[in-house]
Amino acid sequence: MNVAPLLAAPGQEYMHPKIGANFNHHDSMLVKQTAKGCCQECFGCEAKSEYKISAMDWGYLESTSLLKEGAMSQPDLLYAIENSSFCMRLCWRDGRGFTLKVSEGSEAGGDRVATFKKPCGCPLYFNCTMPADTEGNTCDLFCPCCCFLPKVVGTDPDGKEINTSVFLCDKNCCVPKLGYTEKGRTIYILRPETCCFDCCVKPKFGGRGRKKFSVPFYFWDPATKQKVENPDGKNPQITKVWSGMKRECCTSADTFATFFPTDVSASRKAGLIGLTLLLDFCVFERQGQP
Repeated sequence: MNVAPLLAAPGQEYMHPKIGANFNHHDSMLVKQTAKGCCQECFGCEAKSEYKISAMDWGYLESTSLLKEGAMSQPDLLYAIENSSFCMRLCWRDGRGFTLKVSEGSEAGGDRVATFKKPCGCPLYFNCTMPADTEGNTCDLFCPCCCFLPKVVGTDPDGKEINTSVFLCDKNCCVPKLGYTEKGRTIYILRPETCCFDCCVKPKFGGRGRKKFSVPFYFWDPATKQKVENPDGKNPQITKVWSGMKRECCTSADTFATFFPTDVSASRKAGLIGLTLLLDFCVFERQGQP
C-alpha cells in the first residue's frame, strides 16, 4: 500500500514516512548477509546478495569485532535482495550492475523502504599476467582500476534521490575508502585508520592480551580531515563483526555493525545503510579473486 509523502516543515528536508518510521528511532543497525546461493557460488556463479537488517547497540559489541550474546537474535526489521541478471553475475561479477531493494519485514514482500542502484562499471582490480623471467615463467599482478568505479545511488519509495555512495581512488590505493554525498556535496569519507604516511591500514587491537583485531571503517569529515566523534566520545563507524563459527567458516556471508553519527536524519541513516552494502561489495566480496 502506498503511503502519501509527509510535507516538509519550513527549513527541513523532505522525508518519506517509510524512511522515518524505519530509521528515526535507531542509532545503529546490524546488517546481516545471508548464506543464500552458497551452492551456486561453488559452481563459479556469484549468487544474488541477500541481507536482513536488525537493531543494534554499542552494548552488543566487544572491544574488537566480537558480538555479545543476543545481538544476532534481534528481530529482523528490514530485508534487502539484489536484482541482477545471471549473465552479469557469471561473466562480469566484480563490475556488475544491480539493484538492491530494501523492504519492511524479515522476508520479501514488505512495503518498499529504499532502493539502492549500482550501474555497471569496472572492477576495482584487473589481473594482469606478466613475464617473470626469460624462461617463460609468468606472474600475476593485480592492477588497481581508477575509472568507472563502483557507486550506489539511493532513492526513497517515490524515486527521490537520497544520496550517492562511491568507491574512491587516490595515490594510497592500498587503503580502501568510500565517499558519501548528498546533492553533490561530500558529507563523509569512510575509511579505516592508517599508518606509514597513510599508505597502510592500521588495525585496531583489543581483547585479552590484545591478540584480537578488527578494521573499523570510520567516518571522516572531508573538510577538516578529522574523524567524526559523537558527543558520548564514541566514533561512528561501519565494522565487520564476527557472527559465529558456523557462519564464518561455512559460508561467505558477512555481518556489519553500522553506528550512525549523532543527530543525523532518518534519510541519511538510510543512505548509510546503502554505504554499508557498497562497502561489502567493494571490500569484503571476492574483488579480483578467482
